[in-house]
Amino acid sequence: METFIQDLRYALRTLGKSPGFTLVAVLALALGIGANSAVFSVVNGVLLRPPPFAEPERLVHVWGNYARSDLKDIWVSVPEYRDYLTMPKSFSSVGAYVESDITLTGGDVPERLTVMFSTASLFPTLGVAPALGRTFSHEEETPGRERVLVLTDKLWRTHFARDPRVLGRVLQLDGNAYTVVGVLPPGVEYPAGTDMYAPFAPTPAQAAEDVRGNHYLSMVGRLKPGVTLEAARADMARVGQEMETLYASSYGGYGWAISVKSLEDEVVGRVRGTLWLLLGAVGFVLLVACGSVANLLLARAAARGREVSIRAALGAGRGRLLAQFLTESFALSALGGALGLLLAVWGTDALVAMVGDGLPRAEKVGLDAASVFFTLGVSLLTGLVFGLAPALHASRADLSATMREGSRGTEGRNAGWLRSGLVVTQVALALVLLVGAGLFLRSFQALTQVEAGFTPEGVLTGQLSLPAARYARPEDQRAFQQELLRRVQALPGVESAGVTNRLPLGGRTDTSFDIEGRMRAPGEIWPAVETRFASADYLRTLRVRLRDGRMLQETDGPDAAGALVINQTFANLYWPRGNALGQRLKLHRPDAKWATVVGIVDDLREWGLDTPARPTAYYSVAQTPLSNLHLAVRAKSGHPESLRTAIEAEVLALDGQLPWFNVASMVQRVDESISSRRLTAVLMGLFASTALLLAALGISGVIGYAVARRTREMGIRMALGATKSDVLSLVLRQGLTLAGLGVGLGLVLSLVLARLLSTLLFGVTAYDPWTFVGVAALLSGVALGATWLPAHRATRVDPIIALKAE
Repeated sequence: METFIQDLRYALRTLGKSPGFTLVAVLALALGIGANSAVFSVVNGVLLRPPPFAEPERLVHVWGNYARSDLKDIWVSVPEYRDYLTMPKSFSSVGAYVESDITLTGGDVPERLTVMFSTASLFPTLGVAPALGRTFSHEEETPGRERVLVLTDKLWRTHFARDPRVLGRVLQLDGNAYTVVGVLPPGVEYPAGTDMYAPFAPTPAQAAEDVRGNHYLSMVGRLKPGVTLEAARADMARVGQEMETLYASSYGGYGWAISVKSLEDEVVGRVRGTLWLLLGAVGFVLLVACGSVANLLLARAAARGREVSIRAALGAGRGRLLAQFLTESFALSALGGALGLLLAVWGTDALVAMVGDGLPRAEKVGLDAASVFFTLGVSLLTGLVFGLAPALHASRADLSATMREGSRGTEGRNAGWLRSGLVVTQVALALVLLVGAGLFLRSFQALTQVEAGFTPEGVLTGQLSLPAARYARPEDQRAFQQELLRRVQALPGVESAGVTNRLPLGGRTDTSFDIEGRMRAPGEIWPAVETRFASADYLRTLRVRLRDGRMLQETDGPDAAGALVINQTFANLYWPRGNALGQRLKLHRPDAKWATVVGIVDDLREWGLDTPARPTAYYSVAQTPLSNLHLAVRAKSGHPESLRTAIEAEVLALDGQLPWFNVASMVQRVDESISSRRLTAVLMGLFASTALLLAALGISGVIGYAVARRTREMGIRMALGATKSDVLSLVLRQGLTLAGLGVGLGLVLSLVLARLLSTLLFGVTAYDPWTFVGVAALLSGVALGATWLPAHRATRVDPIIALKAE
């Protein structure tokens, strides 16, 4: 230990005598280590940290599928849930839930909260016990029983200051009294964003056998010990076949099947590939940084050759010299790690903020003990990676050879090869990152150029949830919708307004259907129709173009014949000859009626910009009133945010206990829908730019050092008649040779790794030739620029001065 402390003191003194070298090395390492720590913190919080459930690997999600309607991953109906309690052999328990918005009153202003109406079995299925009080019982799932609540720790903390006297407290939710009976442990919040849980108490109508198509429950199952996911899938395939036989009127002919997915895949599956990709990318950045610092240490070791030889002559063994140089490397890595950890604190928060709600388990992301230990491990490994080769080279003390090489002003052959190899590797890794960044940038550009089918500029949106206690009857819901639109459209500055059940880019509401007079051929697939219910001015508010027929009108009321407008994709798919107008169809929904196609409009990207337009039908909201509304308002001035206060006032004037929540401009919603792809493109571009800069510094440093070591050679060449252009081309050729080797190696690696990106790209192939050619040209140009400065310096060598110096 005493020897180590002595070496550490000497290393710090030595580094202090070279502040420029130390600063550059520490900054390079800090960028690489900090980026790795920040991305690891996200990966750890989202992918690696186990969820707060007992044996989470045994938890699965169960979905239904209608293959012949292309309906995948649909929810569960109440009768189906009852079947899943007894028919499967793979589950030890199952639980179900349905999400709803609920309004908390009694405070200064009404507040919207998210409640999960769940079966009592959900908690034991997840393996969760309350931290305070109890959960609810099966008896409390009966309609008419006392309403009870279980709070999440987040709501208990933010609304009740963790007061244990919250048990027994009565809350007014949607005009009904609920009694708090329990509080869950910290972190238990499934699905994410849940504020509270209440018993799911289906009515007799909801539980009737003839409403098997009324799918709205999410279902979680716990596998029995020893049952694998594959075995559960086989078991549920059997259950699906039995259900199709038992309930042929509900499932027969539609290709009914049941899918089982692990809960982990259900929550984080869509971001897993992207996060591992980013972690691999920052690993490349760290390797490039290590190469730069290793080159700096090699140059520094060559300059300290006399010192090493003298220490060896005085009795220092190779092991002792190796320990000293490694101590200096670890000191650099420790300084870089400390600064990198500070950068990671900021970087982690920035990453989460940039992704927003698109990142699952975002609340779990942060610099915790695992992130600190990861940073420590990366710092130690980094010190070994960039310090070992220079230390081994420097510890080969040969006094006579050092004196001879010093007199000639040249560098040892081995060190020269090592420095060149490091530069080639840096260039290759930088090219791989640049190719990845280029592909993601082109992918993001292609996404932004997608025709969404509507004009988002100038539109303000928000959500309303009508409590069943006050708006139980369809006529009450219809009256509220009509009065709300009348008030909002009368506001100064409002061009038009409309309501719908779901806004564009908001996800799926697809439903299977029948067309009057047309039968499915054996094996024929009818893709489910995306179902939207909209007011008369909704499509006009979004400036959706009418292609044929007419839009929905105020006259399409509850007493009029059923009417709907379809999109062009729907018309082309089912009526390619152009005779869609006047056709009639009926959804497979409870109480659905035949409705006539009265108009055709442009396609809207209802699922997202990166998802092709699907067959979509727009029904009159006056004929099917809604309890959950999305309000869209177009401003005359083009500044929709200025309307927010006035609209909120009208909503409160209409119903003082009703909040208008989830308010955002349509432009914001479009931006949020592509935020994850934007983040990937930005981060890959940032990582690639950093690697490019480090690679350019590496090339410039190697060539500059070579020029400095070959000063006498340059002087002799010029004394013997070599022109400045000869010297310039000589040096440029050396730099471009290294860059060319790096570009060639990088292209090979990129072609090998590009296939891993294929599932993450949109509108561009993983082997896009323009990206590969452009990146190779860019890196070659940067290499030329990095070589030019030391090459130009070489042409200014005065032969007489160079020879005198020797």
